[in-house]
Amino acid sequence: MNIELKRVEGEEDVDTLCQVAAKAWHRAYDQLLPEGQVDYMVEKLQSPPAVKGQMARENYQYYLVLGDGKLGGLVGFAPRYQGREEMFLSKLYLLPELQGTGAARLAWELVEGEARRQKLPRVRLTVNKGNTHAAEVYRHWGFQVVESAATDIGGGYVMDDYIMVKEL
Repeated sequence: MNIELKRVEGEEDVDTLCQVAAKAWHRAYDQLLPEGQVDYMVEKLQSPPAVKGQMARENYQYYLVLGDGKLGGLVGFAPRYQGREEMFLSKLYLLPELQGTGAARLAWELVEGEARRQKLPRVRLTVNKGNTHAAEVYRHWGFQVVESAATDIGGGYVMDDYIMVKEL
């Protein structure tokens, strides 16, 4: 399968990104989180206004992940997020049709390469404690859990995550 990463640049790309994010988040979290939380998180973190704000104010870069030209995922990251001298891997989600194709590895290599290019010493991410498959993949890539965090995101919801770091 031919995997391609396409940088999100215009309004149409943002809309497409948000559509795939909603699908991917529902697949990943509907069984892990309370009813309504995924919709709340998508609106708060992956709606077009939220994504545009992240790109404009927080230096986020987003890429669509395509397999044989068909949309199948996304990756989003931000260098020096919240003033830290590191890369923050915010999102890496694939729909089932791209899982096991090497697409996740290619997306990770983009993030790691960009961190190295910017001379950042580490990559940080958060992963839901119940998302054991993702945590295992990150461990395989060299990440280590450095702490746990329960973050109130409003609306009566909490994100219960592991914070993982990989030194470069």
